[in-house]
Amino acid sequence: MFKKRIFIGSFIKLSNTKFYTRIKKDFGGITTGRWVPVQNFHITYRFIGDVTSKELEDIYSLLKNEINYPRTVSLNLKGVGAFPNISNPRVFFIKVEDSNGDLVEINNFIQDRLSVLGYKKEIKPFVPHITLKRLKGVKREDFVEKVKKYEDILFDTQESLEVNIIESILTPQGAVYKKILL
Repeated sequence: MFKKRIFIGSFIKLSNTKFYTRIKKDFGGITTGRWVPVQNFHITYRFIGDVTSKELEDIYSLLKNEINYPRTVSLNLKGVGAFPNISNPRVFFIKVEDSNGDLVEINNFIQDRLSVLGYKKEIKPFVPHITLKRLKGVKREDFVEKVKKYEDILFDTQESLEVNIIESILTPQGAVYKKILL
């Protein structure tokens, strides 16, 4: 049976990757885990999981007027953080400042539209971010200190993005993400 593992998100294209190299160098010795390749940088609005071809068509049909075209946004990629928090980090990320509320608006629309198909709205607050690394181990004190060092650093800006249905293909080397076009 046809199944694809999908999420709704936006790929982020960086104008400069020097900061990523610097972050990897600064945090590499105090964290273990797998770094996310730059080409996989994205913002997730909603992880859906495995869907059939019919479910994928239904999702596409509901979102078709909102996906796969460039939209203007005003985003700052500024500072780093961790989920659930910097004292007990599991996911290391770049913070995304959304001063105009563009991403919140997109996220709310997606949540509302998917609820028509029976997907429950997310209970957790939407926190736009770009995952850098899923952490396996951390030298906590060093990590907290370095996160604070990066608190006010502006890494990049984004003035345009697309909302996409993205397939997540899991491989031993890490996830591969592909935009789905129907």
